[in-house]
Amino acid sequence: MDSNAASNLPSVDDEGLALFGVPNQTGTPERRLLTAILERAILDFVGNDKVEMDDAQTWIFEAAQDTDPSPFSFAWLCRELDLNPMFIASKIKEMPKRGKSRIAPWYSMKPKQRVA
Repeated sequence: MDSNAASNLPSVDDEGLALFGVPNQTGTPERRLLTAILERAILDFVGNDKVEMDDAQTWIFEAAQDTDPSPFSFAWLCRELDLNPMFIASKIKEMPKRGKSRIAPWYSMKPKQRVA
């Protein structure tokens, strides 16, 4: 790798947490991973499994107010995705529970992607 190519790479801070590049950059594999983690937590929170629901509730709501969040906590993940953790937590809390259905109530309401 030449020196010009190396200088264009994102720098990594002392803790190695500058992993996710430029804020507001979308579509990177890292951001998609964080989005998938958040989606899984939401599905667990509205789900049918009591243990998963309790774990998701703890992860989301106990850490939403952290001002100095640890890596991969709910607050840290939201900030890496340029989301307000308190706002997102409040929206998650308002979501309807799945009940006996295996599908989240809003999941089937997703707009269908059109193939051109």
